[in-house]
Amino acid sequence: MCGIAGIVFDSGARDDAPRVVRRMIAAQRHRGPDGEGFHDNEGVSLGHCRLAIIDTSDAGHQPMSDHGGRYWITYNGEIYNYIELAEELKKLGHVFRGHSDTEVLLAAYVQWGSDCLKRLRGMFAFAIWDSYELRLFAARDRLGIKPFHYYTDGDHLLAFSSELKALLEFSPAQCVNQKLAADYLAWNLLDHEAAETMLAGIHRLPAAHALSWQARVGLKLWRYWDFEVNEELHAAPERRKLLEKEFRERFEDVVQLHLRSDVPVGSALSGGLDSSAIVCVINNELRRKGIWRDDWQHVFSACFDEPAIDERPYMNEVQRATGCQSHEVFPNGEQFRAEMDQWLWYQEEPVAGTGPYAHYCVARLAKASGVKVLLDGQGADEQLAGYRKFILVYLRQLSAASHYARAAYEAARFFSSPAILRTSDFSYGRRYLFKSLSEVDDLWNGAAPPSRPPALGVATSLGKRTEADIKQYSLPLLLRYEDRNTMAFGIESRVPFVDHVFVEWLATLPADMRLSDGWTKRIMRGALRGILPERIRTRKSKLGFSTPFASWLNGPLAGWVRESLQNPEYLSEIVDQRGVARLLGRFQAGTLPASSFNLLFRCAVYESWARQYLAARRVPAAVTEMIEIAVA
Repeated sequence: MCGIAGIVFDSGARDDAPRVVRRMIAAQRHRGPDGEGFHDNEGVSLGHCRLAIIDTSDAGHQPMSDHGGRYWITYNGEIYNYIELAEELKKLGHVFRGHSDTEVLLAAYVQWGSDCLKRLRGMFAFAIWDSYELRLFAARDRLGIKPFHYYTDGDHLLAFSSELKALLEFSPAQCVNQKLAADYLAWNLLDHEAAETMLAGIHRLPAAHALSWQARVGLKLWRYWDFEVNEELHAAPERRKLLEKEFRERFEDVVQLHLRSDVPVGSALSGGLDSSAIVCVINNELRRKGIWRDDWQHVFSACFDEPAIDERPYMNEVQRATGCQSHEVFPNGEQFRAEMDQWLWYQEEPVAGTGPYAHYCVARLAKASGVKVLLDGQGADEQLAGYRKFILVYLRQLSAASHYARAAYEAARFFSSPAILRTSDFSYGRRYLFKSLSEVDDLWNGAAPPSRPPALGVATSLGKRTEADIKQYSLPLLLRYEDRNTMAFGIESRVPFVDHVFVEWLATLPADMRLSDGWTKRIMRGALRGILPERIRTRKSKLGFSTPFASWLNGPLAGWVRESLQNPEYLSEIVDQRGVARLLGRFQAGTLPASSFNLLFRCAVYESWARQYLAARRVPAAVTEMIEIAVA
């Protein structure tokens, strides 16, 4: 896991490229604290900062060239099947200097060209320079786990980097993408446009896409992978047990694959079904192989003293069942306020709530404990219908198919559960049910706010709704949080549920293997019987990395909200200032309903983010000092 950067250009058109690339790497050094390297030649300057996970020797140093010196790679990610690929490539005559997955990836490209993407199993964003043809090839993994941003002026220059911040100087005006800013403020949508960022002129390479660039030829993008989710409602009874058995086997295999590492591996544990499943499967495998030791398995959690969001009873259940070493952190509102600017600097684009900050604190705790790799449960909710909105979609699909009795039965089973009702955020869920919201309309003060994207609503089938969340409306944002929170501390995060082979298989499941009989994630609950503690396996409440949002907003964050919204510099370019003033006034008077708290938070976050990213070089002092020292 690393940070990458580069500039490819028409010969002679960018004499300062080496120095600029060094600044780009300095701005991302948190991603790769274990070393850096550069390659400068005709029409190219490549940079790399390294987080050494597999083959920590100098044999894994980047940028790396093939034996003939024709191809140069800078790469961020992990190819989990690199051992199997290396064996195949050795039979074809390739010789390896070390055992890094970088060297295997480069050899795969030399052997198969862009078709190597079909053979890769992992998370990746990489660029390969062909020094003979003066052409760049780059690609991003199928689900977009690893980031890749770029700027191009057409056919004279292309600059790329892992993080958006490294490309700021290529957009001197630093103009906001007005449409995305409006979508965020109105509908809390982020990372939903695959090729766009919040900064106009700076793009992201979409998930499952590759690109090529050549001077005087320009840029070409193409999709190399896709999938569709099954829209069937029912699995035959005799098939259910077979599917559960296959789920367990596949899940155990994918978790084992994600444990390949030459450094210590830990897990993030929220107490929910997904992260607990990963921890318990790891533990089961270690004990089955007879290699369990008391100090081998470490888990990291964010905890709160508020009973309504305290997950420690569930975390303790997992700890008792596995014997893992538990590490806990207690985020608080005062700390969040003090770290707000720096956290937003790492996140690079606005955030949807305070929950991701808890994950940021977990990553910092792992760093302090000496763990460099964390496994996390992102992606399970989107694929296995873990969110409450999926229940409504499922009921609608049953009714549309004239299964009225089944729909009534399922509604009774789901909504008679106090645990489901108690942990459902109905105010937030309104965006899926209504095409307009009064508090949003008021913010635009009579002008038309951006319309809700049709696919955001209650879709026609569970398959369509899950597919939209995987590809566009949920998972891309969570993967951005995952990457930026962990890489801020030089931690590699791995997400087994987002393994593309597993994703393809899960996509074939009928709806009732996800939701049925009042249970979400039905197939996983059945498959992991005997591995998960029963209190976790049968849990219906859902919190995730929840924080005491309302009490923070009314307490430690109240001054920040006031300072951000009294005289906003940037917010008024998107919404009407009078609407902002009314929103703030109601908050200060104590009359703002809780359903509008998230809108208030978004407005304040947007202004705080814009003051860094839309104003030249206005970055946290600690970050500025780090960059200046690195470049000097």
